[in-house]
Amino acid sequence: MSSETDAQVGTPTDVGSRLRAARESKQISLREIATKTKISIDALEALEENDVARLPGGIFTRAFVRSYAAEVGLDPEQTMGEFMAQVPSEAVSEATEYDNRSYEHDVFQSQQRMAGTVLKIALVGLLVAGALLYFGLRAGPTGTDAPEAPTTAAAPQVEPPVPAAPVVAEVVPQGLTIVLRPREDCWVSLTLDSEPEPVIERTMRAGERLSYEADNEIDLIVGNPSAFAFTINQRDGRPLGESGDAVTLHITRQNYRSWVEP
Repeated sequence: MSSETDAQVGTPTDVGSRLRAARESKQISLREIATKTKISIDALEALEENDVARLPGGIFTRAFVRSYAAEVGLDPEQTMGEFMAQVPSEAVSEATEYDNRSYEHDVFQSQQRMAGTVLKIALVGLLVAGALLYFGLRAGPTGTDAPEAPTTAAAPQVEPPVPAAPVVAEVVPQGLTIVLRPREDCWVSLTLDSEPEPVIERTMRAGERLSYEADNEIDLIVGNPSAFAFTINQRDGRPLGESGDAVTLHITRQNYRSWVEP
């Protein structure tokens, strides 16, 4: 009986239709929501059509549903739960694989950067050693037109050893402190120390400033990299790009220097 009543009054029975109905009732366009949430219009249309194949899945899809629901006046958590309940299990599996591939790609990139840094240090060390050897050989006697030795032998002059360059050990910090400072409205998701739920997953407003601390690692997802600024352990973070595509950062106590300005 209740389903017949819903059909008569025109109440949408799926999350995508309810999102569209709430938006249209407030006379808000998809472009306006895209501007505020930094989510593409194509992704917003996919939400309204319940087309999970056009969505990235996992944490991205959950965040998109929450942000959309908040903009049209629906309860974000309830709407997200209902949407995930109607998503096929196959789509959830594909979303998990998407998140894993993104994470593994970030780890691979971090390892590449660290390997490149070690290689540069080794090359600089070789150049310094070569220069010291070259100038040391030039400073020695050539044997050309040397004067006759005096009758009384002089004590040999011993060259002082060249001091080796000090080796500075890289200090690993005891923890991580990150400060989020978006320059424009920007969607952000932040997870600390592999916790099951992010500490923040929403659109931050321009000028907003939030600080968080982690023991070992930080996972950061930014929806609009060109509008986002941050610091790690009181050092300015490096630019994350000019594109509007979301980026994912996996920051640890060992690799955090690769995410900050030199």
